[in-house]
Amino acid sequence: MAKNVTQEEWDKLPASIRGTLALLGARPEKLRAMGAAGAPYTQAGAPGLKGEYVGPAVLPGVSGATVRGQGAPDIGAAHESAVVYDEQDPTLGITRAHEMEHVLANQGLGSSAALNTKWDELIGKGDASRAEIAKRLVAAGPYLQKKWGLDAPSAKAGYFSPLLLRQKDPHNYVNEQLATLSALEQLTNKRLVDDPYMRANVFKTPGERETYDAVTGLRQTRMDPRDLPPYTRQPENPGGIATLLPTSLQQLFGK
Repeated sequence: MAKNVTQEEWDKLPASIRGTLALLGARPEKLRAMGAAGAPYTQAGAPGLKGEYVGPAVLPGVSGATVRGQGAPDIGAAHESAVVYDEQDPTLGITRAHEMEHVLANQGLGSSAALNTKWDELIGKGDASRAEIAKRLVAAGPYLQKKWGLDAPSAKAGYFSPLLLRQKDPHNYVNEQLATLSALEQLTNKRLVDDPYMRANVFKTPGERETYDAVTGLRQTRMDPRDLPPYTRQPENPGGIATLLPTSLQQLFGK
């Protein structure tokens, strides 16, 4: 259950994160700290998460916002994050898992946007570019809404809407699309790249599926020395999502 944020808790945040939150209007007296209930399992791999709050929307039409530290004077702050959510968000579960993807990317790569160039680094020569993936995911929006629980705003006016393709550089939003896809996987405990429709229409090649797996969920971090290295492609494994989770979490999926 969310509880009111105390001044002491607020003061423990990195100074740069406090400053950015304040600029957004997310002041401590307006916020409640979120507890562990309802948190996505990816939060277990996010020591860079310094705060998770719910309160009035910080920006019109924005259901969640991840704020990244900006470095000096906080050593290592660029890899730390705080998240604030709109208390009126009807799909908080999706939003929370989506924003945790950004927390993990900030932690592992220094920024959530860096996930876009990480895709470029990992994808094979004959596999789909980010621009093509963005188009495919927009086309898949209705299917994701019907079969995977994608929220209507995302399908109609968000990252999976045809409106995205009218943006100057739609390929720069692939990190946002992937964050939502991972959120849907977390909420359903299913592996999206095993879905026949997604294999036929979005992630069509082993390279595309391997790259998607490498840049989403707990594959962005390492919780155990036996875990797979972060942001590293692994050969396709038909064994399901449990084989791609850190060893410490595989037991949750029957392994």
